[in-house]
Amino acid sequence: MQASTLAPDAQRGAWGRAAARLLRVSALSLVAIAGVASGPSRLGATQEIKGPAPVSVSAANYRATERGQLLESVAARNQVNPAAPSATALAQPQLFVFLPGEIYASDVTYEDLCRLLTPALASRGYRNAADEQGLIREPGNVQLVLRVHYGTRPWRTPTVRTEQLAWRDGLEPKPQGRGLHTLGGDVLWDSRAGGNDDALSAARENQSTGSVFGKASAGGRGGGGDSPSSLAGGTNPALLGQTGSGPLSLTEYELTRDFHLIVVDAFDYAELKSQGKNARRLWTTFVSAPKDRAQPFSAVAKMLVRNATPFFGETSRGLQVYTDARAEVIVGEAVVVPE
Repeated sequence: MQASTLAPDAQRGAWGRAAARLLRVSALSLVAIAGVASGPSRLGATQEIKGPAPVSVSAANYRATERGQLLESVAARNQVNPAAPSATALAQPQLFVFLPGEIYASDVTYEDLCRLLTPALASRGYRNAADEQGLIREPGNVQLVLRVHYGTRPWRTPTVRTEQLAWRDGLEPKPQGRGLHTLGGDVLWDSRAGGNDDALSAARENQSTGSVFGKASAGGRGGGGDSPSSLAGGTNPALLGQTGSGPLSLTEYELTRDFHLIVVDAFDYAELKSQGKNARRLWTTFVSAPKDRAQPFSAVAKMLVRNATPFFGETSRGLQVYTDARAEVIVGEAVVVPE
């Protein structure tokens, strides 16, 4: 399969040249993706979702949604088996190129995943600029770069972020400035991604008892704005205590566990070339399912894409949780991985 390069102007700097070199995109073709509609049913916050959800979707259009509305939408009550979204395709299609993001353990290649995403994105008005030979025949018309993170990795709450939205932040935010929360690594605490549940519980307990350490940890605010000190839950019952609002709760969505996930970040191509790592996301769609021991990533990949499709470029209201037919892995839909 041939590749193609978008040649940048020399004045655009080293990062612009590197970005253009990365736009050597494989040809991406097509598999029909269908959805199943069902009646609506609503639940509240993640603490009210009992047991692991087969699949969930969270989406945010950062440029098209007013900031206050965006924050409200991301924090809204979650919906379980909601009615099918009524989103329509773009009136004017936009050309994009794929770039790989963070790729975790998986039995699906990046190229195969892009082949699944291409027709789904096309149905929403986003057209792959690369043809079947991998050539970008209209490089001057490319408008978007879609960065794809995928695979199986530990995670906690599968929602999009509302802060730290630059290219440099990746799937998890990077530290900015100086402070205790920036020591010991190059990734800022992100409550969505989770981590050590015992430490999370200890931080929550420190906060409930007024410990200075609990208050100090609030400096490391991450994705959705939560810090370890503002969250309940944990794996060590000895760390669970009482607060003014009642006992600390422990639910499935307060635990770090393995998720199969696909995250698509959209960036403006011209902005990415000019601003490099400081370019900010246009929109993000995050679809995931807790890992089942019997199901490799390839068994659920099409199901994940099928559920994410209506939300590309949209802002969802709360976490969209599917436990009905839309979350089923249809026999014969497993991705065939070439030897």
